[in-house]
Amino acid sequence: MDDITPYIVFSIIALVIGAQLYIRHKAMQVRGQPASILHSLFPDLPSKGKALVFCHSPGCAPCRAMLPHIRDLAENHPGVYTLDISQHLDLAKTVGIRATPTTLLIRDGRISQVLVGQKKPTALRRFLEEKA
Repeated sequence: MDDITPYIVFSIIALVIGAQLYIRHKAMQVRGQPASILHSLFPDLPSKGKALVFCHSPGCAPCRAMLPHIRDLAENHPGVYTLDISQHLDLAKTVGIRATPTTLLIRDGRISQVLVGQKKPTALRRFLEEKA
């Protein structure tokens, strides 16, 4: 009988890649949607200008690594919010958050970008500080 180990390894790799592609595809469907769906939790979310919503969960190691940087950004920039999806599952489902960390970049009341995974704080700061 032939060794099936390579087929099993290939299948697992294909499954992981497929799951990642699915998560990214679903995240991109949120782009362009009104950010008003977040107003129930963040009533002061600006309708003009820029905002950033960092979606995280307690069991997520990359989230824990990013949280201090996000808190630093929040101290120096208005419009930076954090969303613990374990506390707000319904809102996370409505927004389409399927993985953490996910960062929603909002411009003029619309979700302009969805960043899945750990991101460098400098890139997030650049978004907040660049001219519209």
